Amino acid sequence: MKESGLPDHQILEEVMWFPGEGRCWQVDLSKKEMSRDIPAARPLYDFLLSATESGRISRQEVVSMIPPLFMDVQPHHMVLDTCAAPGSKTAQLMESMAAQGTDITGCVIANDMDSKRCDVLVKQTQRQRELYPNMIVTNHNAGLFPMISIPDPENPTQLIRKQFDRILCDVVCSGDGTFRKSLDLWGRWTPAFGTSTHKPQCQ
Repeated sequence: MKESGLPDHQILEEVMWFPGEGRCWQVDLSKKEMSRDIPAARPLYDFLLSATESGRISRQEVVSMIPPLFMDVQPHHMVLDTCAAPGSKTAQLMESMAAQGTDITGCVIANDMDSKRCDVLVKQTQRQRELYPNMIVTNHNAGLFPMISIPDPENPTQLIRKQFDRILCDVVCSGDGTFRKSLDLWGRWTPAFGTSTHKPQCQ
């Protein structure tokens, strides 16, 4: 292991607290280590890139995967992800639906009020559209999000208002929690940078 440059400990391990055997894995190497610093890890890096691009996997921080777990999303739920960009939690919500069976009658609406972030959201979720077709991307102020009307199951010619079964509101953050992995932020971060997100957080 030392000759290859790889660490002596396990670099790929399953996240045991995540529901579903084999659904969540953690890589104990940084992007820089896999892509440049450790040549022996380059094949793993290339695999992660290709698998992400094809929609077979979705990458995100392990801690970011916790909020959707508390929502207990079911295949019949109507779910609103209010601040969805870049789309990692949206993909997780859809996967939670799909993991419970093929009869998915619910829908995930992935919304973001920032049009530029919404472009990123579309690109990210587009990779999973064939796997999870019950998904809609919207660009709207979540605080003013309109009610959804659907056909009445008992009288399809009539529309009824449908309340969301679950709503995820993971507002944009200041980013100072990433200091542990982005050391260059220590020299650039200021209190003004942290408070700049206060207005969109309130919106």
